[in-house]
Amino acid sequence: MTVDVDQLCPSCGVAPGNLHEKRCDVARCAATGRQRSGCHHGEGCNTVWTGQYPGFAEAIEYGYFARLVPGAGWQECAADAPDAIPDLNRLYRECHWDPKTQRMVRPAR
Repeated sequence: MTVDVDQLCPSCGVAPGNLHEKRCDVARCAATGRQRSGCHHGEGCNTVWTGQYPGFAEAIEYGYFARLVPGAGWQECAADAPDAIPDLNRLYRECHWDPKTQRMVRPAR
């Protein structure tokens, strides 16, 4: 099976469905959802590369997008706004990591 190079983790090069390499900067800690490079939970905290940057799927699902506005910085925007990208800052500010599902979830309203 051939994997498209664009699907490989940009840091450690693993294909989707595989655990990140030990020193991968993109990998998240399975216990906290934060960047794994500073994690002290041990080997069991590694996560699987999905083929998409961590948090992008959740930000898209929740409608969290932002764009860089010259002179104003990052601002929330609609998904169809020019230059909109998934807003990971908002995702980590408003959501929490669920170790069971291995994803960021919105608090119950």
